[in-house]
Amino acid sequence: MASDDAEDSDEDRSAGHHRRYDLAHDLVLPTLLFAALGGMTWAVRGCSGFGAVAGCVFAGVTWGTAWWYIAQASGGARTRRYSSGWIVLALTVGIGLSGGRGWMQWPSFFEGKLMTSAPKGESVPIPRAYGFLWLFIAGVPWAGIGACLLAWCGPRRETRAWHWLIRIACGLGGALLMRHLFTAFPRSFLPLYESLESRYRDYAANPSLRRLTNDCGAALTHLGCYLGLLTYEAARREWKNTVLIATVGLVNGAGWALCQNWKWANAIWGGGAFNFWRCWESSGGLSIGIAYGIAYFLVNREMDGEERAALASRRSIAGPNFEWLLVYSGLAGLLCYFMNSQMGGWGHLYLGGVILTGAAYFLLNRRSWTNGDPPATRDGGDDTLERLGLYLGLLTGLGLSVRNGLKGWFNIYLGNEDYWGRRLWDYLGPAYLACLAAIAFWVLLRPRPARPGGARFPHAYGLMWLVLIVQNVIAQLVTGPLSQWKEMAFSLYYLLLFAISAVIVFHYQAMRQRMAEDGTGDG
Repeated sequence: MASDDAEDSDEDRSAGHHRRYDLAHDLVLPTLLFAALGGMTWAVRGCSGFGAVAGCVFAGVTWGTAWWYIAQASGGARTRRYSSGWIVLALTVGIGLSGGRGWMQWPSFFEGKLMTSAPKGESVPIPRAYGFLWLFIAGVPWAGIGACLLAWCGPRRETRAWHWLIRIACGLGGALLMRHLFTAFPRSFLPLYESLESRYRDYAANPSLRRLTNDCGAALTHLGCYLGLLTYEAARREWKNTVLIATVGLVNGAGWALCQNWKWANAIWGGGAFNFWRCWESSGGLSIGIAYGIAYFLVNREMDGEERAALASRRSIAGPNFEWLLVYSGLAGLLCYFMNSQMGGWGHLYLGGVILTGAAYFLLNRRSWTNGDPPATRDGGDDTLERLGLYLGLLTGLGLSVRNGLKGWFNIYLGNEDYWGRRLWDYLGPAYLACLAAIAFWVLLRPRPARPGGARFPHAYGLMWLVLIVQNVIAQLVTGPLSQWKEMAFSLYYLLLFAISAVIVFHYQAMRQRMAEDGTGDG
């Protein structure tokens, strides 16, 4: 009897240890990693050379690579639902496109002011609650649209062409509907519209109200797109997709509403000694990182046998790989549209190269797909296509980040940002096209067969370090002269965040190596 009790006690302790192990590696460390990366990348988002879409691409590729990396198993099996190589591209584009709007008109609400003409310092009183409301509205889709695209990388149900048409129609329809409502009923959406209607109609005398109108309209349009895409997943009963999208949106909406309270810091330290905008950007990135960390825990723990079997039973052409190849052309087109003025025409050539690569790959393997035997597959996915997606995401995200980071450095120390931006594309444009051609050559002519038990991404650790190092070097380049304490403080802050993220990445790699050597699992 005593022996049995001792044995039960050992089993209980073992189960308790396993639960703590899962909590640490499925919640605590992912959340800490995403938050550390967000604190750095979102602060850089507002620095010289970045801003808007370009700055969000910088953050998106970093988060995407981190999510993809920690979701990989020590062996070749896919043990987590959202672990596809297309995730890097999904978050690069999704979070990047979310940056196509502003938010600078709402922080003054936290001081009880609605600015009517910022250049003249003119404002009217407004309840501070409006600040919480509008930062929540803005924060939900700013992180949530990236989660929508991330969810596309791990559907449980097969997704055919007509499903994609409905899914995209839901997103566009939601955006158009919300935009129509905003335009038709401004008094229901614009702050204090009933008392300021005459001023809202006179933008010449009230220029800040024009910007407020644009920012509120864009935020609601993005929110409509987010809600439309969320509705599609819920209607299709893709419950993990629904939980992923809803969690990221709601957590970040609440986080942004709370973090905006950085306005109190100016009153304590004084505006001249305190960089409010950079601190707000960084705290906004911490909020997004925490949102993705919580979502990772809720939807991306190791799958059970039933879920693995359901995903593995799908043909590759119906899985998250080939469909992403088709969808990527449209997403890349949107990204190139928003950044065309910065890319100096190279974006169209890049897009054309991607489309040709995808078309050639499909034609070369059409017979295999038609016969129901896609090339180089396992777990319901095409390994070669998945690696194509990974490298396209890294090339797009890191390529734009490097160019914008160098442009920002030139602007800080030499000035004339537009000139250096054009000159950089003269050199980097051909270099990126050459990289795309090399990727296409490798994918089309040298596909690597899937080997049971072999690593799906044998160079995952090196690629994670590549992104960490490149993005942190860029952060240091665009921080500004270190002779200024406000800039030096952020330089040290970035080093601390780099150390935190580096230790976590090293820990995951050491854990996987130990598990592979012991044969204890694919965690």
